[in-house]
Formats: sequence, C-alpha cells, structure tokens
Amino acid sequence: MNVLVADDDPIFQRLLAHLLRSWGYDVAVARDGDEAWTQLQSPDGPRLAVLDWVMPGVDGLELCRRIREVRRTDYVYVLLMTAKNDSNGLFTVMEAGADDYVMKPFDPQELRLRLHAGCRILESEERYRVIAETASDGILTADDVGRIQFANSAAATIFGLSREELVDSDFDALAPGYLGHYRSAVGDGQPPWAPIEVTGKHKAGRGIPLEISLSEFRQGPRNHKLTLVIRDVTDRRRKERQTALSQKLESIGQLAAGIAHEINTPIQYVGDNLHFLLDSCTSVFGLLAAYQQLTNALQSKASLRQISDEIARLASDIDLAYLQAEIPKAIQQSLDGVKRVAEIVGAMKELSHPGTAAKTTVDLNHTINNTILISKNKWKYVADLTTDLDPGLGSVYCIAGDINQVMLNLIINAADAISERTKKGSPEKGHIHVETRREGGWVHIRVSDTGTGIPESIQSRIFDPFFTTKSVGKGTGQGLAIAHAIVVQKHQGTIQFETQEGVGTTFVIRFPIGSERVPIESLDVSSLLEVTGQEPAGRAEQRL
Repeated sequence: MNVLVADDDPIFQRLLAHLLRSWGYDVAVARDGDEAWTQLQSPDGPRLAVLDWVMPGVDGLELCRRIREVRRTDYVYVLLMTAKNDSNGLFTVMEAGADDYVMKPFDPQELRLRLHAGCRILESEERYRVIAETASDGILTADDVGRIQFANSAAATIFGLSREELVDSDFDALAPGYLGHYRSAVGDGQPPWAPIEVTGKHKAGRGIPLEISLSEFRQGPRNHKLTLVIRDVTDRRRKERQTALSQKLESIGQLAAGIAHEINTPIQYVGDNLHFLLDSCTSVFGLLAAYQQLTNALQSKASLRQISDEIARLASDIDLAYLQAEIPKAIQQSLDGVKRVAEIVGAMKELSHPGTAAKTTVDLNHTINNTILISKNKWKYVADLTTDLDPGLGSVYCIAGDINQVMLNLIINAADAISERTKKGSPEKGHIHVETRREGGWVHIRVSDTGTGIPESIQSRIFDPFFTTKSVGKGTGQGLAIAHAIVVQKHQGTIQFETQEGVGTTFVIRFPIGSERVPIESLDVSSLLEVTGQEPAGRAEQRL
C-alpha cells in the first residue's frame, strides 16, 4: 500500500517514514502542503495519506477539502496528525473530510492500528468499486443537491455519456423531477428504497424509461450522500407490451368462436327475413298486377265480375292481412339484426385495435359496455350480467385499450369462476355485476361475481405473473398480472379484491379521473385504502 507522509518537520518526517516502511508500506514524502497536493491531485496518486495539520502553504485541513473535491472516483483515506486535543478542533478535522486523526506525540501502536483500519476501508471501497463496475445497472453517487460524484460504466452507457461527463453534472438534468418525486413519496410514507419510474434524457435527445432506487447516507453536516441504482427498462417495457398484446390476442382468440356465434344469429334471421320478403314480394306483385287489370277494365267499362273474383282469390291465397302485419316486422327485425352485427363488429374493432399508448379522455361507460358486448358469449350461458354505470362519471383520463383489457380479463375470470361453481353442482345461473362511480378525483370500478371465491392459500399470489389455478391449456396466468401492471403502474391506481370461498369475489379498481395526475396532497388517502360497498342512489340497473 502506498502512503504519503506530509510534514514540514524533517526529523519527524524521516522518523515516520522509517516506521511505516518497517511495517511494509511504500512511502512517499512531502515537505509541505504544496508538495503534498502535487502528489495527491494525480488520479494515480497515493490512496493513503498521513498529513500534518499545520504546514507551510496549504495546511492539512485545506488538503482534506481539496482531496474530497478532486479525488472523487478513487477514494483517498486521510489520517490527520495534530497536537490540538480540544473537541472543537477535532470536529473541524472531521468536518474537513479527514477519516481519522492521531494526536502528537503519537503512540506507534495506535498509529499502526489506525493505518490498518484505513487499509481495510480502502480494500472494501475497492471491492465495492469492482462490484459497481461489473453491475449491469447504472450506479451513481451524488451529494444532497444531486451533483454526481461517481458513476459506473453502466450509468454512462444508459445516458450516452462518458463517466467524466457524468461526474459533476446535475442528476436532475438527466432524470428531471426524480428527486422531487422521491422526496414527496418519502414524505407521504412510502419506503425510501421503493423504485420510482421516470423518463430520463439520453445524450442523443431521446427519452429513456428508467426505474431508479435511492439510498441516503448521512454522517455529519458535510457528509450527506445519495446512492442511486438506475435501470433502463426499455427492453422490459417492450416485453411487457408484447406480453400484454399476446394475452390480449389470447383473450380475443378465446372469444372468437363466441363472437362468430353472436354475429351468426342476427345474420341468420336477416337472411330468413330477406327470403321471406322476396317470396312475399312475388305474391304481392301478382296481386298488384290484378289490381292493374281492374283499373284497366274500369277505364274500358268491361265486365268486372271475373276480375273481382280473381283479386279476391289472390288476396286469399297470399293472406294479404298476414303480409301486411309481417312484412314491416321482417324489415324491422332485419334492421335490428344489421345494427346488432354493426355493434358487435364495432366493439370488436375497438377492443382489438392497439390504440395509443398515451392517456386520452375516454367515455369509460361506453368502453365497459363494449367489453361486455364482446364477452357476452363467454358469460351468457352461465350467468346474468347487470351493470350500474354512473351516468355522471363523464370523461376519464386513461389508456382506453388497456382499460378494455383489464375489464375483459376480469369479466372472463368471473365467468370462469361461476362455471367452476356450476361444475361443482350448483344448478342455477350465476350473476356478474359491473359498477362504476365517481368519488372525488377518483374513478371506482367494481366487478363482482357469484363464483367459487379465491382460496385463502392463494390470495397472496393471484397477481403474480404466470400463476393460474386453471388446467393446462386453459390459462397463462398473465391476465391478473397484466391488469395489476396496467392499473398500478400505468394509471397510478390500485386493484384490490374482496372474496369469500363459495360465495364469490369482487375486484375493486381505482385510479385518478382527471386529465393530469392528481396531486398527492389533494387525495383522500382513506378513500384509496378502504374498500366500500355503499350503493350510490339514483342509478338505474340494467339487465343485459
């Protein structure tokens, strides 16, 4: 280990250097503070320094301050030697950045132990440095205002900068708003180590989705350091989108046969009615031809008895009264069927369309009705579905396609749970109820079913990716995991459930309703954490 000994007393300097060499250290000497600074400011300079407090030129305290300012990427352990033994003086030594001190005249054994302690600290620091350099995540250290003091190679790669460019730069310029979000979250009671997602800035100008965790270290008023672990989640976001799309396509695939059936029914009676209208038109046209003959006969004053008898026969044969009653009905049914097909196709288009990844104002009740319509063939044979959609909900700021997917997953899960109960011997159809309401700055969605309920043994795992209770081939275990990610991460909301085995389950979704994220100070925390079952007045229940 290389050690710098700086003391303006040549006798003391030689004595100390000889003693350190006898202990196995490589020793460099400096006669004053200026000479010591020349050696210490080099990046390849000594990592262990024994400095006299009082020296000509730059004194030991100023050397400590300069070392901490310049040698940031490789730590220097400073042992200050002083004849001052008052508490204020020792406080000044530590505040300047010295790691330890030794009183003059010194005890050789004490000095040796303190140097050993310094070596152990430097070895630990080097070990941590190696870990930081081999880590795949970016690691930064900064002071309390966010000025970066150390950066590993991974951090430099994330931001597209060199390590030299990162050091001394402002972290808030690289991840705007993060430190403010962090302090606000900690002030609101969140764990200080909880990761926060923000958008960082790459040198090329593009945004980078980042997940950042922070830890703080305080040791005295001048020693407040931040350690930040930064993860570029671009690939994870892309994989999440791919997984969500795959799960969405899987859900659509499960519904495809049912949708075909739903479309086939109105198309079938449209076709039957059109055949009926075609046949009826042929008969009616024949009757109209007879009426034309009557008109011609009246004009020529010919005998009318024969023509009148023929008209009566034709009217009887085609059952004119029946046609007058049924033709308008057939036309109306056909129009209803065409409208029904258009609604199903339109709802399917909205559900399957990838949409935008950005939040927009959405008619949430309309979106939910579309999802219910598309999933009808999944639940109509096992359950009745009712809705209680708040007419005063208005537009909600959300990602429509993602909320569609959440609702589809919950409704299909509800139908599957009821189907499982039916298989276990329940003869009656179940019931699914979907409800929306507005409470302050939040939208609340409840999806209830009378299914089997969730066993207590698995309740803690239902939002885990790939966890499923369905048999092989019946489910991927991604539906609720994706729903959780959409609600919690993308919409800053919550998704919870109330369940009772053998009775049923209710999923409760909440997220901010406004066009921007609701300020944390304006939120009613109790309304976010408590699950309420109160029935709002003034809403009509609609049975589908």
